Formats: sequence, C-alpha cells, structure tokens
Amino acid sequence: MFEVEATDFSLQASLTSGQSFRWQAHADFWCGVIGKAVVKVRQQEGTLSCETSDPAMGPLEVRRYFALDLDLGAILESIDVDIQIHQAILSHRGLRVMRQDPWETLASFICASFNNIKRIEGMIGRLCQSYGEALSFNGFSSFSFPHPERLAGISERRLRDLGLGYRACYLRHTAKRVADRKLPLDQLQRVDYETVRSALLGCEGVGDKVADCVALFGFEKYEAFPIDVWMERAMRYYFRHRKIGSRQLHAYARRHFGSFAGYAQQYLYHDVRMRRGRDA
Repeated sequence: MFEVEATDFSLQASLTSGQSFRWQAHADFWCGVIGKAVVKVRQQEGTLSCETSDPAMGPLEVRRYFALDLDLGAILESIDVDIQIHQAILSHRGLRVMRQDPWETLASFICASFNNIKRIEGMIGRLCQSYGEALSFNGFSSFSFPHPERLAGISERRLRDLGLGYRACYLRHTAKRVADRKLPLDQLQRVDYETVRSALLGCEGVGDKVADCVALFGFEKYEAFPIDVWMERAMRYYFRHRKIGSRQLHAYARRHFGSFAGYAQQYLYHDVRMRRGRDA
C-alpha cells in the first residue's frame, strides 16, 4: 500500500462524472483498472490510500492518472465566469479530468454513442471479459482492456453478441485502423486539438461529441467541449432557452470559457446530471 497527496480532489465526483466506465464503488473505496493493474483507491480527506496488483505502479502513476499534478485552483478560476458555472464549481469542487489511455477512451466512447452509462459499463465489461487479459488482486478480479490488434481480428457478429449492436462494426473498423497505424494514437498525443479532432472524425461511428470526448479524456485537449443532450440543457442558460445548434454552442463555449473549456463542460455536465438523475 502507498499514499498519494490529493488536495483539492474529489475521487467520488471524478469517477461518477461520465469520464470512465470501469470503476466500481465498494463500502469505502473504489476498485478499477489502470493499464494492466487492478487498483483499489480510498480517499480520506486530502490523501489517497492505494493498493495495486502491479508492484511497479506507485504514487507517480496514480497522480498522473487522476491529474493531481495540475493546479485545479487556477483552472477553476479561469472558467469561473458566470453564475451557472460558479454554482457547479461550488457543488462539485475537486472534480478533475482524468488522463486515460487513448485507445481505451476511443473504444469506450464508440460504445457510448447513443447509450446510457449503465449499458456502456455492461458493454465494456463484457468486451474486456471476452478479449482482455484476466487480472486479480486481493480477492478482486477484472480484465485488461483488449488491444486494438485483438479486436481487429474479431468478427462483427461476435462483437454484436456482446450487446454492442450497430457499434460493433464501428469498433472493429477503428481497431483495424489503429492496429494498421492508419490512426497513430501515439503521434496524436503530440499535436494540437484540431488535428486530433480531425483524425478522430475520420473513424466510422465517431461524430463531433465522441471526437471531443476522446480528445478531452484521452489526449488532454482541454479546449474540447463535448456536447450531448445533457449539455444542450445546461447551455440553454446562456441563450435564454433558445435552441442553438451544437456547432454554435461549441464555438461559444470555447470563447466564453477559454483554453480549459473542457473542465467547464465536465462541471456543467456532472451538475446537470446530478440534479436531474444521473442514469444517462
């Protein structure tokens, strides 16, 4: 076991804000998978107590995953520009945009298209159980996320049998693009937001919302501002409830909130879901 300093951080808010789909809450801790390691995390005020199946994983990896190295105070100050986002920050202070694996994020949000979180979790759980590597630690068992090379060789029918529906062909196509280096995820980590977004939109089944989610959660492009039905509701505040197209909403959000618009999106998204029921 090791401890990680985690001031200005809410494990609960971060893990329930729709960013990731593989963490499970237990009595007083969360259990999930980071890479190929099962990780148990418990928060006690400003400290995380961590246990992991990988002896090579330590505080540095956990700090990076939960983005604890970022100055959250400065980020929130930069986006705290109106009463709606101010109230969301007050309610969910400590929520951080986690740094997740780009491939897992891309595959997960393809599955997330037109879906609710419970179903997404089920799909991804079955996908990992069927094609990932078995992992275990202190009585907890899980699976690694399947490599793109593995999924590229799986038939669409077998993926559909896992409940992916029409998303099966999109996931298989994208896995093949990644495996064949037609979508070089490692290179995309070193380029700007617009380049990342454009590359992601070249994948079947990836539209504006999925591309922005992947850019934000998988590539640290904090200007990304994913828009779905929940965010359309939240953004009505800025247009006096007039219906505005997603392209206009996105452009406005980037101007209004600046270079950390993605953080504003996450706070607003989590806030509106918590207030209206979060099974979405």
